[in-house]
Amino acid sequence: MQAIMSDPELIKEFLTETNELLENLDNDLVSLETDPQNNELLNRIFRAIHTIKGTSSFLGFDQLVEIGHVSEDVLSMLRDGTRIITQEVMDILLSAVDVVKLLVRQIEDNDFQTIDMTVEIAELTRVKSGELGDPDQSDVPEEEIAVGEPSPEETVPEQEIEPDKPDSTVAPTSATPVSVQEKKPAAAVKAPATIEKGGGTIRVAVERLDDLMNLVGELVLERNRLLQINREIRLQSNASEFIDKIAETAEKVHFVTNELQLSVLKTRMTPIDRLFKKFPRMIRDMGRDMKKDVELIVSGGETELDKTVLDQLGDPLVHLLRNCIDHGLETAQERVAKGKTKAGKVQLSAQQEGNHIIISVKDDGRGLNIEKIKQKALSNELVSSQQMVNMSRQDIFQLIFEPGFSTADKVSNISGRGVGMDVVRTNIRKLNGIIELQSEPDLGTEVVLKLPLTLAIMQSLMVKSQGEIYAVPLASVIETFRIDQSQIKKIDQHDVICHRDSVIPLFYLDRLMDLDIAEKIEDEGAYVVLIGVAEKRYGLVVSKLLGQEEVVIKSLGEFLGNIPGIAGGTITGDGRVRLIIDSGSVAELLS
Repeated sequence: MQAIMSDPELIKEFLTETNELLENLDNDLVSLETDPQNNELLNRIFRAIHTIKGTSSFLGFDQLVEIGHVSEDVLSMLRDGTRIITQEVMDILLSAVDVVKLLVRQIEDNDFQTIDMTVEIAELTRVKSGELGDPDQSDVPEEEIAVGEPSPEETVPEQEIEPDKPDSTVAPTSATPVSVQEKKPAAAVKAPATIEKGGGTIRVAVERLDDLMNLVGELVLERNRLLQINREIRLQSNASEFIDKIAETAEKVHFVTNELQLSVLKTRMTPIDRLFKKFPRMIRDMGRDMKKDVELIVSGGETELDKTVLDQLGDPLVHLLRNCIDHGLETAQERVAKGKTKAGKVQLSAQQEGNHIIISVKDDGRGLNIEKIKQKALSNELVSSQQMVNMSRQDIFQLIFEPGFSTADKVSNISGRGVGMDVVRTNIRKLNGIIELQSEPDLGTEVVLKLPLTLAIMQSLMVKSQGEIYAVPLASVIETFRIDQSQIKKIDQHDVICHRDSVIPLFYLDRLMDLDIAEKIEDEGAYVVLIGVAEKRYGLVVSKLLGQEEVVIKSLGEFLGNIPGIAGGTITGDGRVRLIIDSGSVAELLS
């Protein structure tokens, strides 16, 4: 594949637009399969393919034009009713979209090698010829056949056509002499095992940029006013008359700075739907591979979060959804025997709560088998028999996140190696997030992820330990409470407390920081900050709680050295540098 146009800006614009169109294609095609009479959806799919084909022709991406042209022919026949949407026809269209994705990825990597598309072209040609999707040969009732009545205006919006583009219509290569059993290297991107991270750019609404510019202007004005007041003070022997002016301007600067900070954060925010809409295709393909009927219910896609956080969520959600289908949901026969619906339900939802986003992955399957988890944990020597006696039901559930742990009887191409839940834990821990898990026999399992909306500005709980002040990321704080020495017990020579039916290990902040004096809990008591990092829970013992504060994390680089438990530093309002606790690295001491 070679490009006749070498203008990098044109190619960059093409990639941006094409990737946005591809983001929706999988989801739209899967939706069309369940709603074949939705002409609006079919027209949207047709326009996306037509736009990609037309722009590819202009830039000289011949293979994209070829696969796009034949796909467009099939979609056109679906719209006029000469072909109907069947599961096999949809498989072929989805495979064609996979080829388009692969070709676009090649362009991104500046790789213009020709790939083998003969099988995909041949399959599309089978649909065109009437071998597949022919209404006359189908036993689908007439009223279920999707018939569209597109108009030329509806086919291609005016803004999607550039006047200087040549006609993009090309004849497809002859590929009907080809065997459908032939190897299909181009379709290697089907049903991705992981969700790729987003690119280096995000589109921002003009209104947000306008707000940002206005706030910067306000801040400049107040900055100039402060400088002027400062000059006037220097010229006066009695500066008392300027105190009110300084106070007034300081308040204004404080207000504008807060608004500016909020606006800048909003420019980094993106709807989680950009990630969610990648999953219907994956669920469809996995359900077919596992021979299970699956209904995916998605809600809260409009919820926004920082792009940095979003990029880390793809892999964890893939593994959680895989577990729902492979381990959670029963077969159709098993479900009917239990009095359940034939199709299993998987719910994926997101919502914002304060400075956090809550993501839930829930199924209505068989639930976790607690006895099987116990047996596997003991046989793999993840815990001892003595430890198992002291573990609560919730503690036992958390064992599924251990590396290499799996209750699968055999390894499949979907799961069974004990890697998936460890990936979930690792990624959520990086984000200072919390994992909560609930499961009931034959009712299903729910995994809840609690994550910060952004990593740029950190809400922190300021604590004191032996005269030193530290910042603890508030996203990891579950609750705080006071304890005395009588509440502390020993398990394997480690201090623990029993709290809300769970055994919580304790870490003393002064000892972690290697301070000279240890906390004197027996004299005046101390406070415990209950920390959650992924599935782990532990208590951080401090002498005082000072309240919440918003901090900006700064790396201390080589000056910090290799001190476990420290994520970086921040400068507080008094101008002093305070250390920020790394909740995740402290949790690793539990392993």
